[in-house]
Formats: sequence, structure tokens, C-alpha cells
Amino acid sequence: MKNYIYLFFFSCVLLLAFSCSNFDEFEESLETEREIAVPLFHTTTSLVDLLEGFNEETFITMGPDDLITLNYKGNVTERKAFELFDFLQGVFVPLEDSISSFPFGLPGSLDVTLMKIKSGNLALSFTNNFDEEVDVTVTIPQLTKNGNMFSRNRLMGSSSSGNNEWIDLSGISGFDLDGGDDSLKIYYEAIRQSDQQRVLFDDVPALAITDLQFSYIEGFWGTEPLDLARDTIEIEFFENWVQGDVFFESPTIEVAVDNSFGFPVRSKVNVLDILNVNNEVVSLESIFITEGIDFAYPALNEVGETKTTIFNFSNDNSNVAEVLSSNPVSVDYDLDAVSNPDSIQEIGFMLDTSSFKVQVSVELPFRGSVNNFKASDVFNVNFDSYDNVKYIEFKMVADNEIPLGIDVQMYFADEWNNIIDSLYTGETNILAPAPVDEDGEVTGTPTKTITFATIDAEKFERIKNTKKLIVEGAFFTTNASTNNSPVVNLKADQEVNIRMGMKVGTK
Repeated sequence: MKNYIYLFFFSCVLLLAFSCSNFDEFEESLETEREIAVPLFHTTTSLVDLLEGFNEETFITMGPDDLITLNYKGNVTERKAFELFDFLQGVFVPLEDSISSFPFGLPGSLDVTLMKIKSGNLALSFTNNFDEEVDVTVTIPQLTKNGNMFSRNRLMGSSSSGNNEWIDLSGISGFDLDGGDDSLKIYYEAIRQSDQQRVLFDDVPALAITDLQFSYIEGFWGTEPLDLARDTIEIEFFENWVQGDVFFESPTIEVAVDNSFGFPVRSKVNVLDILNVNNEVVSLESIFITEGIDFAYPALNEVGETKTTIFNFSNDNSNVAEVLSSNPVSVDYDLDAVSNPDSIQEIGFMLDTSSFKVQVSVELPFRGSVNNFKASDVFNVNFDSYDNVKYIEFKMVADNEIPLGIDVQMYFADEWNNIIDSLYTGETNILAPAPVDEDGEVTGTPTKTITFATIDAEKFERIKNTKKLIVEGAFFTTNASTNNSPVVNLKADQEVNIRMGMKVGTK
């Protein structure tokens, strides 16, 4: 609404900054010894033009029948697989027996059946304490590549040979790991060459896996929380609010989710609050906040695809009209997710590239009512260099097709915002709303408003020290102050035609 005030009033006062020598630059100017008449501007504009200039998170769309909608979007919150799940980043297994088992230590109740390894290293360390050769074979049946299990073999020298240590480092990129019973089993067979007997080494061998990353994980996902980021949406529409009410008939808060995790996911709403201009917090209420929103997800035969869920909190399922008619300045939200919330025994999957992308937005369609919505703004000015002014008279003629009117007052103030004088004796209507029918549609007859504002020599002397202009505008829709005030539609094709001129009398 700040742009409305700026267009109708501030531009007029700024014209005082023209010196008298500049007036002849205007077309159709009439100059006499005592008076200069200047046509200032003649313009036709629409609400779309007037609403331009909001912040980067705000944009205007036109819905059905050209109904204008203000849109406010939060940041895209993205959480990727490696941020939500931590699998076997480092493994150290002492091989105390010929068969050793290492639990995967998977998060929560996840039961993995298959993992495809993207990268990683596997290291073996053996020391032969026998004074004879020992043939050692290490196998991991669960770790396979192209159908062949992981296997390494070494004939180790005797303890006195100087060749009795074996350190093997192998890359395991491209291997598949069978989840089995959620543990990794490592087998080693050490055969003493003199009698072909199996032996165990006194110095316990070890296996280590480092820098492990997975490209694909498949299994049964348990019910686990998935933490997403918190964000705030700033609603600029109300930033200059002073008083009054705005009612949007059908606002929505939209939750958009892109999900490439292949298992059921449901929202967990920790916070979804609206902060209003009075610093009051109003909470959105809905069964979908308490019970959650189910997000679409790709099936096992849709690996690599992303499923999108668009959910709207509307009048049908929440108190959104109530909270967004409380003069909101921001929406604070913290949405997490819960994997497999119903404990479905269904094989799911995750890629290393899988992610959740969540964006929350607020949509305010301009169908509703406005009653004495007062906004205020302050501008810096300087009139010090102007002398010999007898009077200044502004005349504005407005033909309005928009069912939105404005009452205005402008105060001249010093640098400390102390009011010196005002432009009008009281709030003055400079734009009357267009009439509407019972459906809130403009009847097609523009409303004409003619407004005069005069600054005489005495007033001009008083306001010459003005450093600030405090502009207050009260906005209202057609018949907004009546009982059962009508809901009106503000549309992109509705226009206001404004003609403005100025007379300057000099001494």
C-alpha cells in the first residue's frame, strides 16, 4: 500500500521542489505575472502497477477472472541423504576368531537388505607369529561385485623371515553389500603349511573400512524423525500498518514438497505460527497439523524419480482465514518429516542424491474487504530555497474502476518528527471506491472524485522548515463500514484514471 500513497501524494509535494524557472518546461503551461498554472500529470494505472515493488519474496499472479493474488514464498529448504542418514563412515573390526561379526549400527530401526557402495577403502592387517609359513584367506560373502564375493589371499612368511606382516588396502567402489541380519561377517582362514592345520594368530588381525559412501540403499525403513530447517516468510503488505482491518475471503498457506526418497514420509509440524502487527503470535490450527501430511514418494520401480506434493491449508481444513486476517507480518514455520510413519513392511530405497525440498508460501487473493486500513510512511523533504510563494493549489480528478478508496492526511514535520501543520483540516477522501454488485464485481460505472488542496502564504511560511512529510492513508473497499460489508474482487483489469494540476501564485 505504500506505493498508493507515494503515487497520489508524495509526487505532488515533490513538485514543490521545482523552481519557478522550471514551470515553463511543462506543456500547456499558462504563465501570468501573478499566477502559474501547471498540468502536472494525466495517467491511467491499475492495481498491478501500484502493487509492484515488493521484496524479492513477493510476487503478483492473476487467478481466474483476473483476480489479483499476492504471493509470499519462503526459502526452499533442502535436506539431502547424507545430511539425514549416517551409514558406516568408519569401521574397525578386530578379527578375534575365524568368523567375526560387526553390527552395521544403522540409524534407528532401519533394516537394510542391499547397499551399493559408491566409494570406500577396505584395509586388512595380519602379523604371522608362527615360525613357519601360513596361508591366509579373507572372505566377506556379503560383499560382492559382478556376482563374485570379496576375497583376498596371502602366503605369509615365518616370524623370523622378516616377511611376516600383511597389510592389504583395497578399493571397494562398485561392490554390493547384502544387509543380511544387519551385521557384517568377515571370515579368515589361516592354514599352517607344515601340517595344514587351521590356526589363530596371537596378534589379533584387524579389518578397517574407511571413507565409505553409498550410491543406493534398499531395505525396510523404520519410523524415524527427519530434521528439516526452520524458516520465516515476511509479509510486506502490512509493514506500514497503523490501524484497521483487512479480510481475505480465501487465503491459503501452501506446503510444496519435492521428495526423491523411496519410502513413506509424513510431515511433523513443530511450528506454524503467524506474527501480527501487534507482536501477537497466532497459531494455525488444522487436523493436518496434528495428524500430518502424507508426502508422495517414488516406488521401488521409480528409482531416480521425484514426486511432488502440493498441500494447501485452506478455509476447508484450517483457521487460515482467521490468522491471515489478523494483519500478519510474518509466518514462522518448522516442518520436519517422519519416515514410514505407519510402520509399513514395504521395501524402500534411498539414493545418495535423494532429498527433500520443502517450500512454504502464503497466497492472498484480493477477494475480501478492507475497513479503515491505515498505513503510514515518512519522507524527507527540504523547502528552504523557496520564497515569494503566495499560494499553491492542487486539483486532482480521479475516475476509479477499482472498488478500493483512500482517505488521506499529510503532516509537515521537523527533523524530529514534530508536526508543524497538515495539508488538510482532516482526513480527506481523494479516491472513492467503485460500486459493486452482490457478487463483489464492479458494476462498470467509474466513481469520479475531485479534490482540492491549498497551501496559502501563511501556511507556506510555517512549513518552510519542514524536513519530514508524514503521509497517512486509510484504505477501504466499497461499503466496508456497513453491517455485512460486501466482499469485493480486486482485479488486474480494473484501472484508475488520474488528472492532476497545480496553480502557484507568487508575490
